Amino acid sequence: MKIDIDRNIYSDSCISKVVYWFADQYTINRRLNGNIESLTIEEVDNESLFKQKFFEKLNDYKLRNVIENETKDIRTILYAKAFGDFDDLTEEEITE
Repeated sequence: MKIDIDRNIYSDSCISKVVYWFADQYTINRRLNGNIESLTIEEVDNESLFKQKFFEKLNDYKLRNVIENETKDIRTILYAKAFGDFDDLTEEEITE
């Protein structure tokens, strides 16, 4: 079975995570042709079910990546506040 994935839509990281997720069940070969990554999956019994599960995981990892990128600055601020020097903060600043 063969699946073509547009690398303009799904990053290498997303594809790699999904391939790893299925690696214990299937042998998956990857080939990059320009911006299209072709995956060859061996010994798939139900191709339509596999494609559905594969793209569910692919979209899941893509969404996780989007959320991570969008919340990066917020997490940095929270880490700085959590581990920063509290000696100079007033009680008003701490309760904000």
